[in-house]
Amino acid sequence: MSISDIHAPTGPARLGPLATRAYQFAVSRKAFRTADLIDQEGFAPSDAQAAMEQLHSYRLLSSSEDDPTRFVAVPPDRARTLLLGEPVRNLNRLIREVDQTRYELSNLIPIYENSLLQRMSSHSVQLIEDLGTVRQLITEMSERCRSEVLTSQPGGGRPEDVLAESADRTSVLLDRGVRMRTIYQYAAQYDLPTIAFVEDVTARGAEVRTIAGSLTRLIVFDSAAALIELRDAPRGAVLVHEPSVVDFMISAFERSWLNAAPFPTEYGRGRVHSVGDDVKSEIMRLLVRGEEDKVISRTIGISPRTCQRHISEIMQRIGARNRAHAGFLISERGLLADSGGQ
Repeated sequence: MSISDIHAPTGPARLGPLATRAYQFAVSRKAFRTADLIDQEGFAPSDAQAAMEQLHSYRLLSSSEDDPTRFVAVPPDRARTLLLGEPVRNLNRLIREVDQTRYELSNLIPIYENSLLQRMSSHSVQLIEDLGTVRQLITEMSERCRSEVLTSQPGGGRPEDVLAESADRTSVLLDRGVRMRTIYQYAAQYDLPTIAFVEDVTARGAEVRTIAGSLTRLIVFDSAAALIELRDAPRGAVLVHEPSVVDFMISAFERSWLNAAPFPTEYGRGRVHSVGDDVKSEIMRLLVRGEEDKVISRTIGISPRTCQRHISEIMQRIGARNRAHAGFLISERGLLADSGGQ
């Protein structure tokens, strides 16, 4: 018997009340015949036959040595051994096979995981739709990284669980002497967990900046491999090894890096209360340029609903009839200069 032989359990039907009654009759006598159930217990012939068959199937009856037509009750514990001995031995054998198979397959896991990056590296561009695989790749590439990691993080603040995972990985890289540069979008500097994270990693040697322009999520390891967002699959990624494409991504990062400003950790917590005015100043700049709401929200890293709320407040404050009128009034009144914005 092997694992492939496993199937739905089978066995004798459950003991019914007639079989139980027949067994009670059997244990009260040294030996009996089926006819005794009919004559002395009032069983119908068919019921007596069915009860006897059930007791036999449970190994609760054995034939008398003197007369094969007479039967003797078998103790339940002995019947249990007779009935279950072979299935239990088979089951124990199957359990040993399962444990052995599990052990053998477990030994293959490190081989598979260690070869994942090599298999991915055999393709210049690899689409990855599974978040677990993306995280595994980031972990593997971080462990192999020796010189520099470049990252750009669009949007506002990052979830705390993501920051915690990133903090552990970043600490190991920095302790190993790997240079780390990260660019966040403008609104991230007002998120307390992100501020705390940046304060910690910059104290360890990381460099972090913010930019008002739009960003693409990007991670580059040792100028050799890059991960970017997979379109229409936010939990996926595109792994790129093609040197020309990776070089292009690095050039794009460097241009953003030159235009970015240092992340203001030294006054981050004290500035959080002013986020509304600072964000509105940036929105006014983009309104003057005639940008649409979705472009403004993406550029600053805030949600479209929050962006629309800020625009409505700006228009109401300056008395603008519409967005175009708001851009005109902001420019004509010199409100950007008055705001002291960047």
